[in-house]
Amino acid sequence: MRRRTFLLSATACAVPSLGAAYPAQTFTPAIWRDLRGTDQTVVMNFRASWSLTCQIKSDLIAEALAENPAYTNLTFVDVDWDTFGPSQMTQRLKVKRRSTLLVMKNGDEVARLVNEPYARKVRALLDAALAA
Repeated sequence: MRRRTFLLSATACAVPSLGAAYPAQTFTPAIWRDLRGTDQTVVMNFRASWSLTCQIKSDLIAEALAENPAYTNLTFVDVDWDTFGPSQMTQRLKVKRRSTLLVMKNGDEVARLVNEPYARKVRALLDAALAA
């Protein structure tokens, strides 16, 4: 068990964070009520600050935004999994785990990406969001 923990820790340290952030609002029920009623395309990032997969996905989003300015037309909302994971909202949206990206438009789901921290998958999700 110790060896496994050590290897996981070493892997986490070896994966460089781009350190770049993307423009995201922090989820609150009021923000969700406001955005749900608009025609904006919203990318909800259900993440935990302690999750390596969530950090990788956030870095991939930041990288994609830097490479494709069209993605800046999307509205990004970070949902703290530790706070809102067990909420009624996540149950209604059928979000079962952290590291989930959910694209919503006019209150309807457009696309979803669960636990896949790969650049091509994240870009495909953002492309689907743009096409919505």
